[in-house]
Order: sequence, then structure tokens, then C-alpha cells
Amino acid sequence: MGKQALLIILGSVLSALAVADIDEVSTSAGNYRSVASEFAAGVSVFKGLAFAAPPLRELRWKPPAQAIKFSGTRVAERAGPACWQARNGDDSVYARGNLGRSEDCLYLNVFSGAADASERLPVMVWFHGGSNTAGHGGAQIFDGSNLAARGAVVVTANYRLGPLGFLAHPALTNESERGASGNYGLQDQIQALRWIRDNISAFGGDPERVTIFGQSAGGEDVCLLMASPLSEGLIHRVIGQSPSGGCVRLQRGLGGGADSAHARGARFVEAMGISGSGSTALEAMRELSPQQIIATTRSEGNPNGPIVDGWVLPEPPAQLFASGRFNRVPMMTGALSDEYFGLQAGAVEISETDLDNYLTRSFGVAGTGLKTDYAGVITQSPVTARKTIAGDNGFVRTARDWARLVSGHGGDAYVYYFSRAVPVFRLYVPERPALSDDGGARTLGAYHSGELAYVFDNLDIVGIGWDEADHALSETVADYWFNFASTGNPNGAGLPDWPIYDSALDAVQILDTDVSNAQHPRKRFMDRIDALAAP
Repeated sequence: MGKQALLIILGSVLSALAVADIDEVSTSAGNYRSVASEFAAGVSVFKGLAFAAPPLRELRWKPPAQAIKFSGTRVAERAGPACWQARNGDDSVYARGNLGRSEDCLYLNVFSGAADASERLPVMVWFHGGSNTAGHGGAQIFDGSNLAARGAVVVTANYRLGPLGFLAHPALTNESERGASGNYGLQDQIQALRWIRDNISAFGGDPERVTIFGQSAGGEDVCLLMASPLSEGLIHRVIGQSPSGGCVRLQRGLGGGADSAHARGARFVEAMGISGSGSTALEAMRELSPQQIIATTRSEGNPNGPIVDGWVLPEPPAQLFASGRFNRVPMMTGALSDEYFGLQAGAVEISETDLDNYLTRSFGVAGTGLKTDYAGVITQSPVTARKTIAGDNGFVRTARDWARLVSGHGGDAYVYYFSRAVPVFRLYVPERPALSDDGGARTLGAYHSGELAYVFDNLDIVGIGWDEADHALSETVADYWFNFASTGNPNGAGLPDWPIYDSALDAVQILDTDVSNAQHPRKRFMDRIDALAAP
């Protein structure tokens, strides 16, 4: 029996004997009883807490409503179901298995390191990634016990996904008191923050020290929440891990032609036989089964993710940041060195002509000029060059752009670059981590999502192939994240110094076997892409 299996069994035995420090809490909806953490002593765990009413029937495609009150006391021992999403394949690091899925999915989980409710510990609120079409907050890799044991209250939350979370449509806009539709998933996240403001003190948390953090689409979302006026007073720090391009490059609004959110949403609904923009169309849309809606994404694609709806996002986020109209709180962001080596792990080799076409589509007719900068990688492999360029542009550069916008207004920004090659394993299926029976070989480098287990300090409960250097880096990374949530500054005793980001120096914290601060390793490449993107 392996070390990981022994640890899980031992943790289960200990949890059966342990008593949670915070046994029962009273929330605005009702009373919950905790269970003791399987993985960290002194951590009280509450799973499956409703932060909003089930968005069913007449509440589908509407802003989240208050959670329904209940009587008695519920034992909070099981996470709620995942929001509706398509099932993905098992042959990927991003496999999620056969998730239980439901429209009744607006639940969160609380991991409290408080000894009693009188403590006011920093609160860390996690929004998962998955392209805003997949994922759930209850995945074991997101177990917040080891972060909470440092002296925090960690919350992981679900939010509506795909068409059920982000559909914009003229009928929905006409119905809305705000004259807006779409962004329901972002509104769910804001509702979770309102619930935290009103209830987290019962768990030993400080509602005046709330950090939102997320990765990939979750990193994009926390960036957008930092820009949204609806988050004012609800967030006090922001961590965006590998934020996708919509963080600062989002432009699509409700109107504006065939590629507008309204037009895309209308085409999606018409594919299910529904047309019009009045009450008849609304009634028919709300009678559709979630299975039919999700199945339609297979043939039609996902109509929209986050958009500029005029309410949650009154303007494109780049304009809000550039003009200083955003939540002025400390932020941390960064990306990994090999993001697309995971996202396109199965991509076949391409020709140099294919690479030219990709560069022209992405950067215009001058895009092929990048071949000079990436000549060494192209010689190695054109598809490797495409993955590298896509990562530099889509994630690494997005993080830098966001930090520059914030620091340009005098805000505290901290930027990292994670370059430690990570074992390859199924991130979200801990019972079946091995993909190729290779023991977790590091063949994809520092791939997209590879930092997740390090951030949550969960190397002992997920994955395979870890070594002592991984465990040391995980301790450092989790300490940085916790310190930032606690004080707005990641630095602390025994940690390598991490200076505030200065765009003139472009120095970042390099997270690898050796942690250091140095000029961004991708600076030259991003500067060239910046020159192509400039008007």
C-alpha cells in the first residue's frame, strides 16, 4: 500500500475520533453542524451550505435569490452537486469523472482553522477554473484544510456554468430590471461573497479581510470581480492564477452585430427550436431540460462566457482598470511556464505553414515576425512553438497586463512565474491519478493547473510522483498565499523576499526549486507581442 493511501486511511480514522473546534453554527438560512477535517487537526469542515436559492424554473437565468431558510440542524458532511456541465474524457489531466450534476448547485464549503467563533481569521474564497463551463468547488484538490490550519477560513464555492451560467438573450434582457442578461455565474460569485459578509464571523472569519482567489477561468473571474462595482466592500484582496484573456481583454457586449452576446445567445436558443424575445420565448426556454441545453453545446458550442453586460461590468474591464474605476485592493497574479503543454497535450505536430496561419490569425499580418523571436523553439517543433506562444500571450502576458494596470494607479501588485515541472496526473480524480502508468513523469513541464496542489498544500492527498523539492515548494507557495490573505503582503519569516511589482523593472517571483526574484523570464517575448498588439 502506498504512502498516499496510508495517509488517507489514517486521516479517516483520526477524523472519526476527532471533534471539530467549531461544532455548530447558525447562518441566515439555518443551523449547520461541522465534521472534523480528514487532513488537518483543529480544522472544522462544513460542506454543502446553500448560499442562494436553487436557480430552478422561474429562477433559471435570473440573479441569485436568497437561500431558503430551514429548521433544525443539518450535518454539513457532503459537498453539494456540481453545476450542470458536459462530461469530459478520462484520458486527460483535467478529467473530472462522472460528477453528480444539478441545477440545484449553489453551495459552498467552509474549512475553518478557528478555535472558536470569536476569532477573526482571514477569509480565502476560492472560485474554480474550467473555462466557465466545467468544474466544481468540492474537488478534493481544493480541500481547504491545510490552508485553514495556517490560521484562515477557506471557502470553496460553486457557480452556474456554460449556457446556464452565462447565456445572454434579448428575451432575458427585456425581462431584467437592469436591462441586462448573462453573467449569472459572476452574480453567483458575488452572492457567495454577500453570504460570507453576513455569515462568516460565525465560523471565526473576518468579513473585513476577504481574499478572492481563482485559477484559469476562476482567475479571469476574480479579475472581473475586482473591476465590478457590485463587489465594492465585499473583497479586500485578489489572487488571480493563470487568468485567461478575458480578465483585461474582454470586449463583447450585449449588442453590436452578429458576434454580440445577444446574437450568439439567440442563435443558440434557436438551435433548440425557440425564437422571439418575449414571454412566450422565456417560458419555452425555462421548460428546456438542462440535459438538452448542455447537449446543444456539443453541436453549437458555448454561446458566451463573461460579457460586458452594462451592470456587473458596466464597461470593458481594461477601461475600468485604466480609468481607476475598480476595487482598490492589493492583488497577486501570475502564470506557469508551460500553460498550453497541458491544455494541448494531445496536439499533433503541425507544419511551419500551419504555424504561420496561427500567427496571422492571432496577431495580424505582422504576426509571422514573431518567428524570429521563437526561432529556437520552432526548430525544435512548430507545435511546441505554438503552445509556447499561446501561453505567453494568453496567460503570462494577461497576468502582466493586469498587474501593470493596477500598479499604474498606485496599487500593490505581486507577480509570480511558476516554472517547476509538475508530475502529470488526473488533478480531479484522486482515486485514479495515474494517466500513463509512468508514476507521474514530468513530461508537460509546468502545465496549466499544475500549481493547484501546491497552493492548497495538498501534495499528500492528491497526485503522484512528488518529491522533497515539491513539498518544500508547496509549503512556500501556500505560506505566500496565506500571508497575502492575512496582510495584503505575501512576505513572512523564513520566506524569500517578494517585492511589489514595478513595471519598469518587470521583476517577478520565480516559483521553482529555488525561489527568487528576477526580471520576468518571458519579458523579451511579451514585449514583442505587446508591440504587435499596440494600435
